[in-house]
Amino acid sequence: MHQHEQNEEGATREELEQIYGTLREKTPEELAREKEFDPYEPMNFEQIRDLDKKYILGTYARMPVAFVYGTAEFLYDTTGKEYIDFLSGIAVTSLGHANSDLIEALRSQADRLWHVSNLFYNQPSVMLARALVEVTFPGKVFFANSGTEANEAALKLMRAYGQAHAKKKTKIVSLKGSFHGRTFGAMSLTGQEKIHNGFGPLVSDIEFVLVDDTASIVLAIDENTAGVILEPIQGEGGVLPLDEEFIATVRERCNEEEALLVFDEVQTGVGRTGQYFAYQAYKTEPDILTMAKGLGGGFPIGAMLVKDKLSDVFSAGMHGSTFGGNPLATAVGYEVLRTIESQGLLEHAREMGDYLYTGLEELREEFPDLIEEIRGLGLLVGVVLKNSREARPLVEKALSHGLIIGRAGDNVIRLAPPLVVRESSIDAAIEKLRKMFKELK
Repeated sequence: MHQHEQNEEGATREELEQIYGTLREKTPEELAREKEFDPYEPMNFEQIRDLDKKYILGTYARMPVAFVYGTAEFLYDTTGKEYIDFLSGIAVTSLGHANSDLIEALRSQADRLWHVSNLFYNQPSVMLARALVEVTFPGKVFFANSGTEANEAALKLMRAYGQAHAKKKTKIVSLKGSFHGRTFGAMSLTGQEKIHNGFGPLVSDIEFVLVDDTASIVLAIDENTAGVILEPIQGEGGVLPLDEEFIATVRERCNEEEALLVFDEVQTGVGRTGQYFAYQAYKTEPDILTMAKGLGGGFPIGAMLVKDKLSDVFSAGMHGSTFGGNPLATAVGYEVLRTIESQGLLEHAREMGDYLYTGLEELREEFPDLIEEIRGLGLLVGVVLKNSREARPLVEKALSHGLIIGRAGDNVIRLAPPLVVRESSIDAAIEKLRKMFKELK
C-alpha cells in the first residue's frame, strides 16, 4: 500500500502507523515462520502427529492417520488414500462429509451473524427449536454445545424439579454400562467404573441398576427419586438396545412416584435409528430428551427438550450457556432437520439399516467362531465378537483395509455410517470386513 493509499475503511497508511506504530516489511525469517504455521500449507502425517504430541494433551488413543478432506461416506488422508467412513465421527456426520446443503447454510449464516449471546434473540435458534418440537412432542428447548452439556442440564433440571416437590427428592437412577458424558455431573451419571476412576468423590445420591433388570429398577424408583436417565440403546455400553417392556415399566414407575424420565439420545437421535429419535420406535415418551452429535452434522451443538409441564422449572438465571443456541450452530442444525425431511432420509436410514444388517448376518453365519451377535437399530449397529475378543485390534485392522469403524465397549465393533450411505458402499464395507475376518481365521 502506498503511503497515501486508502484501505477499505478509508484510513491511510500514515494514519494506521500513527495508531499501530510503523508498518514495516517482514523479514525473510518472519515470512518463513508464517509459512510454517500457515493452516493452508499441507502437512504430512508425521508433521501433524509430532505437533499433536507436542501441543495437545494426550487424552485420546488416536489411530495412525490424519484426514484431510471428505465427501459423503468417504474420507481421504494426507497421502490421498480413500476410506469408507462407517463411524461418522462417532455418529456425528449424519449427512456425510462436505454436504452441500450444510455448507451453504453455514456460509449463509456466517455472512450475517455469528454470535450475540443469550442476552438477545436470534432467528436461527427459534427456528430450530420449533422444528425439534414439531418432530417430537410439545415442549421447550435449551441449547448447549455438546451432549455432555445437554445431560448436565438434564441433571440440574431433575434435581430442581425434585427440590420443588420435597427436600429429600434428590435420587437419580441410572443404568450400569451407560455413558452420559465427561463433565462431572454427566460422568457421575455414567455407569462405568473406568470412567469414574481417578476423580475422587462424584455427585452423590445416584443409584445404578443393571440393564433390563425390571425387579431392581422397580425398587430403585421410590418417593425420593427425582428422575431416571437412560439411553434407549446404550452406545458406549456396546450398542445394546434396551427391552421395550423394561422401558415401559420405568415410565410407569416414574409416573407413580412423580419422577422424571430422561432419554439420553445424544448418539441415537436425529435419524440415526430410522426414526427422528429412538423413543419413537419404543413408543414410550420421556419427560426430557437430550441430543447432540447428529443434530449439527459435524458442527458442535447440543440440546435438551423438556415437556411443557416442565417449562417453568428453570427460572431466568438458573442455567445458561454463553455459546448455546448461537446463530451458526442452530442454522446448521435447522438445515440438518430440513434435509432429513426433504430427502426422506428416515426411510432411507431404515432401508439401509436393514440392508447392512442382512450383510452382517451373512458374515456371522460365515464366521460363527468370530461373531456372536448382530444388534442395534437403523444405522447404529453393533457386531458382538465371540469369547470377549478385543475389538480395538480389529478396528485398527479395518483401518488398514480402508474402512473406518469403531468399538463400543471392549468386544463390540460399532458401525454408524451416515444417513446418506449407499448400497454400493455397504457392499464394499461388508467385503472389507469379510477380508478382515478371513485373516483372523
